[in-house]
Amino acid sequence: MRRTAKLLLLVAVMLTVGAGPGWLQAQMPASPAAPASPMPASLEGTVKKVDATTSTVRVSSGLLGLFPRTLEVTSDTQVQIESRQATLTEIQEGAKVKASYEVRNGKNIATRLEVMAPPPPKAPPAPRTQ
Repeated sequence: MRRTAKLLLLVAVMLTVGAGPGWLQAQMPASPAAPASPMPASLEGTVKKVDATTSTVRVSSGLLGLFPRTLEVTSDTQVQIESRQATLTEIQEGAKVKASYEVRNGKNIATRLEVMAPPPPKAPPAPRTQ
């Protein structure tokens, strides 16, 4: 009888230790949600549309340009064209860009737009001499 009592006491202590923290956490009130920090991201692609009235630029990236993203350009966005400071209105459709942005409140806010220099033209093949 004494052995059974000790065994039951041991099982009760183990259950209390194992389930106690989970039960205690379930009893605690939820803390107010902390403001979500912006999620940084980046992409490389081709400018499909520049809209100065809404301050947005649409960049197509990925395989065959199937993954377009609309980036909102703010006064804090750094815009560079071939390593010089520029503005949104100077970006041309068809330009290759590297973009860094943050997702804030469901919007893609551009932090940096870098327009890449176009590749140099290919040299014509050398004439064959025989």
